[in-house]
Amino acid sequence: MATIVCEALTKRYGAVTALDALDLTIAHGEFMVLLGPSGCGKTTTLNLIAGLEEASEGRLLFDGRDVTWLPPHRREVAMVFQSYALYPNKTVFENIAFPLRLRRTPRAGIERAVRAAAEQLEIAHLLDRRPHQLSGGQRQRVALGRAIVRNPAAFLMDEPLSNLDAALRLSMRSLIKRLHHQLRATFVYVTHDQAEAMTLADRIAVMRGGLIQQLDTPEGIYERPANLFVAGFLGSPPINLIEGRIEDGAFRRAELRLPAPRAEPGREVVLGLRPEDVEAPAPHLVPLAGRVELVSPLGSDTYAEVSGPAGTSLTLRVPKGWRVREGEGIEVGVDPARLHLFDRATERRIA
Repeated sequence: MATIVCEALTKRYGAVTALDALDLTIAHGEFMVLLGPSGCGKTTTLNLIAGLEEASEGRLLFDGRDVTWLPPHRREVAMVFQSYALYPNKTVFENIAFPLRLRRTPRAGIERAVRAAAEQLEIAHLLDRRPHQLSGGQRQRVALGRAIVRNPAAFLMDEPLSNLDAALRLSMRSLIKRLHHQLRATFVYVTHDQAEAMTLADRIAVMRGGLIQQLDTPEGIYERPANLFVAGFLGSPPINLIEGRIEDGAFRRAELRLPAPRAEPGREVVLGLRPEDVEAPAPHLVPLAGRVELVSPLGSDTYAEVSGPAGTSLTLRVPKGWRVREGEGIEVGVDPARLHLFDRATERRIA
């Protein structure tokens, strides 16, 4: 395992800054997820940690040792790629054993390590096959096996599940989480998929434009987003955002009024309401009424597109057991404590 420290780590490609003075500490044995849209700097960060790219400025430390200019093979990290990167002419056994053969590990040690990893990944029965005979999920397990036998200081994973279908992604997520618990190794995982990030991470670094927008636990980022970008990036369906201003201790937009006692009067703000943060009307809740425009049943949940007050358009998760029909009215209750408030100019969260 390794503690990885990025100190003002910067990467430029000509006039383009892909990573801008990144400060990040990844603890011993932590599962860190770098989350964000394409071009946010997450893969660049991973490549710098792996040694696949050179930093323009800053330092990279493994357990206090400066590895900024060390080549990849001297960093003791294992990469798992989106494309699997398997040798097509080698068997599963030979693919997993390849890094051990490079180290000139004795044959008995290779046999023992490969079979142990294959058993752990439930692919022991596939050791004689070649990659073209495997499914996508099986190929990714082989790639994981090749990383495991190296016994690295850190596992670095770049969107490893993005080529898999939905069912396989779920099973592979569970497998990767179990591996982390069993190996107790440091994992750095890159994804644009919020469900992967929320499921796997000890902490998430949400990135945008080469900068970390928020670094926190999955719960902390979801419940207390630092700014409008983070609030809008996490959540499916996304958070409802409504522009307005603070008057007399309340958020107001035309006839829409919701409590906001902590915000200063006259401030231009954006109010956030997550679709699931509505309930059946009750005395302790603020009523919110509208007209149902579209109903989307998903089995366990039902979502309604609602024309709300003051010209707002809202997506709401309908309380379980409710029957809603398009064209009918709907009234729900909102707990003021579940509302999010952001400054319209700075886009920062109002605490």
